[in-house]
Amino acid sequence: MVKYKIEQGGEDLNSTGGISLVGKLLNGLKNLKAIDNMIFGKVKHGRISHSGIIKSMAGLLSLGKSDYTCIEEYRHDNVFRESLGLDAVPSEENLRQRLDEMSGSKLDELCEANTEMLSKVEDFGKLKSPYMEYTPFDADVSPFDNSKSKREGVSWTYKGHDGFAPMFGYVGRFGYMLGCEFREGSQHSNKGALEFFSGCFKEADKLGIENLLSRLDSAHDDAEVIKLHNDNKKFFIIKRNLRKEVPEQWLALAKRVGKCEKPRDGKKVYTGIASHLKPAGREDVGPVFAVFEVTERTIDEKGEALLIPELEVETFWTNLFEEAETVIELYHEHGTSEQFHSELKSDIGLERMPSGSFATNGLILRIAMMAFNALRIIGQNALQFKELIPIKINVERRRLRSVMQDLIYIACKRVTHSGNVILKFGRNCPWFEVFRQLHLKFTY
Repeated sequence: MVKYKIEQGGEDLNSTGGISLVGKLLNGLKNLKAIDNMIFGKVKHGRISHSGIIKSMAGLLSLGKSDYTCIEEYRHDNVFRESLGLDAVPSEENLRQRLDEMSGSKLDELCEANTEMLSKVEDFGKLKSPYMEYTPFDADVSPFDNSKSKREGVSWTYKGHDGFAPMFGYVGRFGYMLGCEFREGSQHSNKGALEFFSGCFKEADKLGIENLLSRLDSAHDDAEVIKLHNDNKKFFIIKRNLRKEVPEQWLALAKRVGKCEKPRDGKKVYTGIASHLKPAGREDVGPVFAVFEVTERTIDEKGEALLIPELEVETFWTNLFEEAETVIELYHEHGTSEQFHSELKSDIGLERMPSGSFATNGLILRIAMMAFNALRIIGQNALQFKELIPIKINVERRRLRSVMQDLIYIACKRVTHSGNVILKFGRNCPWFEVFRQLHLKFTY
């Protein structure tokens, strides 16, 4: 057994060398730099720039830390400061105060900067049908549990706890965040949804994304939402709210016009399309069809006969010219977006918001969107070098936590020589070759 002696040396060692990759993505954003001249004018001499404060918070979030106090760990970290292009790393108090100041300004440039970052994405991930390829757009509310806190805007959510109910929009199969909106916990999902969707559509158009396919749950079963999609020439699949509709009526319709399959004894599944229904009875919403899937069970999965048949009905509004089975299959993949919410909450660590101010938390959520996408870009680009990855990976998308563990929390030694700053990695660093390739790729 080796007995170690513990000493502290004078070398500049760092356990988060991967922050340099995040810095590569953030420092080149012109829209982020533009913020320096748009909020209260230029900063005073010697004061950290507005964009520097934003990058400091984004860097912190990309390390999975959301508390202001965590910035103190990097006050004297040269790699953190240099990677993010900072003149100095703000203190906890400075970071808190400056974010509060900026939250009172309209920061559309942050959304522009996010879109600018997403313009570097080579492949968002498409869905294929027998006739077309679509780029999915999944929008949903994901409540943040902030129970037992007195933060501004905390109220009762539909999940049964006190907190916030922010809305998110993800584009592509790999889960890049296209937009987000911070909301009070009691706000209904569809309130303000038209403006949110409209903003996301504009950003998607700027990115040149074609055949955008929205997949929305029944909270957005609204004629105005459908009309917005048709007016903007966007595809959609929206789960219908059955409200007072009787399941037996859908079964009768399904037996008349639907296609029947029998996956097992005592179970029949009818699928089809009804073209005579209109959202809220309106004729002005454009082309729309009602796709249905009606399941009738007369024998349960244990083989017991049921006295009264069980009926399960799912219906969807869509403007896709696809088979009913294809539409249903495309919608069911919408559930993947729940994993994206989880990555933001648990991997980046942003569920219990750090500020007591509602406006400041809204600003931090937008900054988190940029950190989220930076990590996603790093992770997806790393998959292009599978032959260099030290472990066997057979996935299409890497979880953010894995990206952080493998490529952000990567140890290095900072060395200065002949006016050059060098990051040296260990001889046995398994991810070095992948890191080096990413570093070269992100050097514009």
